[in-house]
Amino acid sequence: MDKREFISGIRAEREKLDAVLARIQPADMLQPGVAGEWSVKDVLAHLAMWASRAVTLLFQAERGAKLQLPQSTAPDWADVNASDYASQKDRPLERVLADYHGAHAQLVKRLEGWKDDAALFDRSRFPQLKGRSLADLVWGDSGEHDAEHREQIEAWLKSRA
Repeated sequence: MDKREFISGIRAEREKLDAVLARIQPADMLQPGVAGEWSVKDVLAHLAMWASRAVTLLFQAERGAKLQLPQSTAPDWADVNASDYASQKDRPLERVLADYHGAHAQLVKRLEGWKDDAALFDRSRFPQLKGRSLADLVWGDSGEHDAEHREQIEAWLKSRA
């Protein structure tokens, strides 16, 4: 895979998620139960937070700085996600949507401007990542994450039909 294909995959997953979101009225985005107690709005805030973390990691890596990886005491990142939820749950839908779109746009922009494809895909370039490439980490925080939560939202929509 090269950078162009990688970005295309991230965009494709976001387009699939956006197509599902287009079927949901704004008021329904506030209803709990999509992922536990989370609403669609909460899921989008969650995705924006993780995409923002990916942007920050790319920025750090590009400048040769030590990667500041998020730390979790739970294998499923429940503590980090709970903290993010608490900080985002009262934000208006319009702001969450702006962050959701903006973080994704910044991620794609940062990737498009990335100059060193080898550094992006090399699993030994960043020892902190313990055998994962920067692309692996970014994919997990973007395309893979979008797909995971798209499936949850689709299941929630089916349960309401």
